[in-house]
Amino acid sequence: MVPTIKIRDDVDGCGCLECRNVETTTTNRTVLDALVWSIGLFRSYPSIVVFAGVIILANRLLETDAVTALPTPAVGVVEAVTAFAFIISIRAYVGTIVAGELTGEAVTIREGLRRSGARTPALVGLVLLVVCSVMMIPFFLSLPLVLLAGVLPVNPVEAVGFPLVAAVGGIFFVVPFLLLIFKFWFAPEACVIGEYGPIESLRVSWRITTNYRGKFLLLVAIAIGSALSLYLPTVLPEVGTGVTPMEPVLRGVSSSVSELLSIVWASAYAHIYVQGVVS
Repeated sequence: MVPTIKIRDDVDGCGCLECRNVETTTTNRTVLDALVWSIGLFRSYPSIVVFAGVIILANRLLETDAVTALPTPAVGVVEAVTAFAFIISIRAYVGTIVAGELTGEAVTIREGLRRSGARTPALVGLVLLVVCSVMMIPFFLSLPLVLLAGVLPVNPVEAVGFPLVAAVGGIFFVVPFLLLIFKFWFAPEACVIGEYGPIESLRVSWRITTNYRGKFLLLVAIAIGSALSLYLPTVLPEVGTGVTPMEPVLRGVSSSVSELLSIVWASAYAHIYVQGVVS
């Protein structure tokens, strides 16, 4: 059975570590410890790699000419399904496995898929809510600046130059956009592992990113560094001709390895979520 792990304020009865069957070692793990633990987790649960491999193979096929026989709308649907399956469904399945391991309750493949499938409607609502929030809120925050520019007696672009106007406008939109992405990052784990609704998942994620800001930022830095290390070898600098892409096979391998590593990050996100809600 997949355990449901909520924040202590939402637990009926005692919410201590002993009653939740969570060891102190779990709460004391650093980000690097969580990443090493995640790699070991995949050796114990090869189904994670198998499921991820199927979706990665589908992604590689979509990048070839093998899908040209399909009508364009069908290709779009397949791409949307594989994207959702990889970004959300696999992350949800990994979260169920992590929750079981950290509480000493082994989760079977069937139980993990059942919980992930049961939470899919809530996850869809959550994704829609997050997309609307990260797009609409920054827009409304930057709207007064746009209106102010429209009523000024002089054209701001002519007065201070386009680069400065673009930078100010970008800050008013991009900064809130990135902040909301950061604050809502653990919402999928809250929705699946904690069985919260979409709005409550955002509340829990906001709380976790407030208390565990340093761990999350370190994990993001490691993820970005690994992504760059995989991307840079796929291009060869040539003197006088700029950067030339290497063979498609190498690019495909790089993309596949990067996607597999994202599963490691998903496990670490679930681990940090559990740390955040039981502490």
